Amino acid sequence: MEKKLNLFDLISIGVGCIVGSGVFALMGVGIAYTGRGIVLALFLAMALCVLQSIAFPLLTRIFEVDGGEYAINSLVMPKMCSGFAVGRDILFRAGSLAVTAIAVVQYLEKLFPSISAYGKLVAFLVLTLAFLCAVVGDKFAAGVQNIMCICMYLALGIFVVYGVMKMDTAAYSGDPMLPNGLKGLISAIALMSYTCNGFQYVINMGKSAANPRKNIPLAFCLSALVGAAIYALIGFAATHTHSYGEIAGMNLGGVAQMIMPNGLYMFFLIGGALFALCTSLLGAIVSGYRPLIASAKDGWLPGVLTKTTKKGAPYVLVLLYLLGAVPIFLGMDLGDVATICLFPGAITKVLANIYAMSVPSRFEKSWKKSGLKISVGLYRFVLVVSSVAAVVLGVFYFISNDLKVAMLAVTAGIFVYGFLVDRFGNIHIQVKEEYTE
Repeated sequence: MEKKLNLFDLISIGVGCIVGSGVFALMGVGIAYTGRGIVLALFLAMALCVLQSIAFPLLTRIFEVDGGEYAINSLVMPKMCSGFAVGRDILFRAGSLAVTAIAVVQYLEKLFPSISAYGKLVAFLVLTLAFLCAVVGDKFAAGVQNIMCICMYLALGIFVVYGVMKMDTAAYSGDPMLPNGLKGLISAIALMSYTCNGFQYVINMGKSAANPRKNIPLAFCLSALVGAAIYALIGFAATHTHSYGEIAGMNLGGVAQMIMPNGLYMFFLIGGALFALCTSLLGAIVSGYRPLIASAKDGWLPGVLTKTTKKGAPYVLVLLYLLGAVPIFLGMDLGDVATICLFPGAITKVLANIYAMSVPSRFEKSWKKSGLKISVGLYRFVLVVSSVAAVVLGVFYFISNDLKVAMLAVTAGIFVYGFLVDRFGNIHIQVKEEYTE
């Protein structure tokens, strides 16, 4: 029997999903929006992301389910809303896996410029290697995560040390804290929220975690705290050595090259950028297939995806693999994925919060057995705050980009998917039977 994931394993997966493709690909864009105000933007983005997802650690204290966010959404929401969540999840995972693999190649090109001519093929190979690690098993993947996370922390720590050592107040003395004002701050919060997401994926580890009702909520909170601290230090180090004009739009690799000796710069590229991207990719795969298995069991996806090989590798990994490969060869980029997918994600959070309000009355026995030491009133107040945070982020996503029509079209398409499968499919929400009172 495969060993259960302990608290450190869960935190490594959560932090690995946070500190990954987003920060290394998008930090420079965020700095272009806010300058030295990037630290403020990161804190606000992380706070809003935690608040909009706070219902999930609460609900994992009440329900011990296998299937993560999907199972929880399906338990508390109507079927069509669950279908919307499934459609959004598939879209987001396909794009984010692909662009993370592509980002790995972009940093590899700094080490081996000749591979630029084979970028798509190398990205596909990176994706393949990540899936092979996941096929071996969760514990093996978590072990790989732990090793890469340690190297990543060291590389990022060196970056921060050199950023502080090289801090030059004269270089930025004439730069305003927020060069683009409130609009720039809002745009940066919307963009950086993509980089802050990831800690909530530990919810998906479900019954693979040891003592899940305690460790998953704890890992949720600690992963967010560790991620926020890392981002604040990185943002400070990146923006206090040179003027705004010199670093705006530059990724962390470019900043590192400006402040670090060549040997340490190379270590930063490998142990920092590449390992962070790989932990993000591997963490997304390991935490991503359970909700899809659960949704296939309930009828939202083909039933064959519920099966596993003789060694226990789930067939649904093939679906994730193929979906992740398609955008690589289509040339999708990280910005497109963030713009299109985060908006319907905010809608999902609002829907989940609204329907979770009635959990104490609908699942009275589970509520009492959970040991959750807050009143019903406080529980519902937290969900209201969470809904407000999700609405704020949704508004930020909408007003901070130029792809509003595409965003609305995709969101409408996901609703149609949920409606049609619910109407004409054979949907049977199993988790509701487990917790029917």
